[in-house]
Amino acid sequence: MLALLVLFLVANIGLHAEEGCSTIHGRLHYYGGDGQLRIWHIGTHHEFTPDESSWDMVIEWLRDGVKPSEKEDYADSAIAVDLFGDFYICPTEPFRKGAVQHAKVIAVTHRRYAKNF
Repeated sequence: MLALLVLFLVANIGLHAEEGCSTIHGRLHYYGGDGQLRIWHIGTHHEFTPDESSWDMVIEWLRDGVKPSEKEDYADSAIAVDLFGDFYICPTEPFRKGAVQHAKVIAVTHRRYAKNF
């Protein structure tokens, strides 16, 4: 009986496993009005949102792209720019079409900032 229980648990874990980590080309944007932080996977209709463990780091990437002279123009300077780059992410929940997917954001390379008008 114990062997069957272990087999069931192992099989069930496989069914709910998250996707593996990957690099995507995307645009990071902070919607200050409602506090949404999203990475749009360019070329798709899919978006990721950083999980709690990577949220603060990702917000700082946006703030790093704002010129010091412009920082005081905003309640939160993270809304002033978009960050384009190659994001290394690890989804923490399964993909669902049409839904924003939570992910641990590990790194970004090839950063390019664009002023958000």
